[in-house]
Amino acid sequence: MKKILIVDDSPGIRLLLTSIIEKWKGFNVTEVATVKSAISACTESKYDLIFLDHRMRDGVGWELAEKIILDPQKFGNPRIVAMSGSIFQDKDENTRKFYTEFIQKPFEVSRIDSILEELTEDSSPK
Repeated sequence: MKKILIVDDSPGIRLLLTSIIEKWKGFNVTEVATVKSAISACTESKYDLIFLDHRMRDGVGWELAEKIILDPQKFGNPRIVAMSGSIFQDKDENTRKFYTEFIQKPFEVSRIDSILEELTEDSSPK
């Protein structure tokens, strides 16, 4: 079973993403609302996919992405999908190297479905 972490301080975004993911089979979802909780969750478990908000109440989510990418021994090698309603994809070259892709909020359900489909295909036997 693939493990997905949703890191967003908005309960509505977490609920929406969890609802979309629950329509798929084979995913175990964890939700957290703070960077501190996300660090703790990532220390306890290695995730296959992380939906990561940029601006959190207790810090910048993309700093977590940097930590994860720079220490794969500790955190594994998850696909990191950065999300923001206030930052645009090509604005910051430095942070872009720490995530797999970027989605602008509000996002389309079909985009989340595509990400989940790709994750499912990644685990299919070749």
